[in-house]
Amino acid sequence: MHLLATSREPLGIDGETVYRVPSLSLPDADADDAAAVVVADSVTLFMERAHAHGVELALDNETAPIVASVCRRLDGMPLAIELAAARLRSLPLSTLHGLLDQRFRLLTGGSRSALERQQTLRATVDWSYSLLTDVERLLLRRLSAFVGMFDLQAAVAVCAFGAIEEFDVADRLGSLVDKSLVVPEPDGSTLRYRLLETIRQFATERLIEYDEHEAATIAARHCEYFLSVAEAAAPHLHAPDAGVWFERLDKDQSNVRRAIEHAVDDPETTGLALRFAVALRYYWFTRSRRYEAFWLINAAIERPAARREPELLIRAILTAAGCASVVDLQTMQRLSDQAIQLARQLGDEVLLTWSEMLLAVAWLFAGERERADCMIRDCLERARRFNDDDLLCECMLQSIVVSQPLDPARTEALYAEGLAYIERRGDLLFAHDLHYYVAVDAVQEGDLVAARAHLEQAAQAGLVVGAAPHYVNLTVGILLREEGDGEGARSMLEGSLRMARRAGDRFHIAFSYLGLACLAGDTEESQRAAELHGVAQAFVDQLGIPWVRFARLREVSLDAIRARLGDTEFRHAYDQGRALSSDAAFALALASNGSTPPC
Repeated sequence: MHLLATSREPLGIDGETVYRVPSLSLPDADADDAAAVVVADSVTLFMERAHAHGVELALDNETAPIVASVCRRLDGMPLAIELAAARLRSLPLSTLHGLLDQRFRLLTGGSRSALERQQTLRATVDWSYSLLTDVERLLLRRLSAFVGMFDLQAAVAVCAFGAIEEFDVADRLGSLVDKSLVVPEPDGSTLRYRLLETIRQFATERLIEYDEHEAATIAARHCEYFLSVAEAAAPHLHAPDAGVWFERLDKDQSNVRRAIEHAVDDPETTGLALRFAVALRYYWFTRSRRYEAFWLINAAIERPAARREPELLIRAILTAAGCASVVDLQTMQRLSDQAIQLARQLGDEVLLTWSEMLLAVAWLFAGERERADCMIRDCLERARRFNDDDLLCECMLQSIVVSQPLDPARTEALYAEGLAYIERRGDLLFAHDLHYYVAVDAVQEGDLVAARAHLEQAAQAGLVVGAAPHYVNLTVGILLREEGDGEGARSMLEGSLRMARRAGDRFHIAFSYLGLACLAGDTEESQRAAELHGVAQAFVDQLGIPWVRFARLREVSLDAIRARLGDTEFRHAYDQGRALSSDAAFALALASNGSTPPC
């Protein structure tokens, strides 16, 4: 005899074969059009239930990203999706999406013929929660601190205190997995875990209702644990094993961000926020998260409490100044000046050199190359005397950028010194940056063979450490255009633009638009080319910088477009581009190949 039993957990009897029923399949994270979204089971159910309730909802390139996001945020849970679809009878799709943070109040009104526990989302989850033991409930409440994936070590560090001992965490965690309240995910030879967002929100509510003091304790333990992860990773990010540690931080990124938000929200934990800023500097730079990072840590460095630890504050300001390079130039200069003054007060020559090096970079962005060169030379000479490899490689990189048009022979010597440093330390992150900067200079000088060789080496090193690829892709796009491969250039530049937009990287957004403007000019789409040049200029204006890269290519393109359109028509189109919204500019950039930009 064969029996098929449905249950919230295994029966635990001899001969039982367990099949875990997963949530419905979800659209891919980068799916943004109807054809890519409709293949997911969760989307199919949402559309079917909407139509069953008499809602005329068409899945097109405007609604598809919103429907996909609704299904993802509801974790593909069939009941939640059915209740959400029913809400479309009284709410527009965009409003429904915006209210999902209040899903337990929103998702009610299920079928009257269903069991009472299946008529609202809260009743369903509450019923399952009520069947847990006291220790299981306590652990579930504590696990609500985690956003995204976590491992057993993290669960023990955050949850094992008071009524829960270390061994209880592993034992009860397995029980919550069996009851489908925690989802296990294979990760190589180990397991990681996550709570569905609906379960996490429910458990968070129970945690706060049960004991606000315990909720604060859990948040503090979560913050301290992920600070320890960030600080353990920091020394390795310029080491031969950097790829392993970048991957570790990637896996914990959601929890690290949650921990930083906790540290920043409370003035009493300002010191923790500053420590995060110092530990994650190279992670944020490499992953192109400068814009996000700046706004996370900017408030903390301005607090009076930050001055209790002057050295820590200076290092945090240096991180903020580096991040401000994609925010605006004036902020970068102000923060660099602030760090210089504090370093002088402290009498710390190493931190003073760091601070002056960043100020020199700000001068370079401002177009004051000779002034920047003078200070960078001085910083590099001092860095060679200090036992600080990170400072030395930063000064070498910026010296190469500054000196290339001023003293090519010196640039060659610096490049040779950089290669020797890489061989000595095995620093793949520095190798990526060194080859990238040299490649940019080679493209600008018209040495396309050397540019391609350096870009290939930058890409190889970047692949190991997981560097944000749009830096290299942008320059590859410019290189392909110079080589006459218009289609290849367009593909690279559009990809760079998409990634830079997601990262909020206005510097590389501007240069991606510049590349696409030059391409449009090559094909004599003169009106569109002039508008795209205006778009690029608008982003550069936001940053407060001149055209520090590819200025010659830009001028040649502008002259050709102006000659075809005439001064009056050119200026009109250029000004139109400068006035476009971000979304309208993005649509214009992708208009020539018939693709539709994501919402």
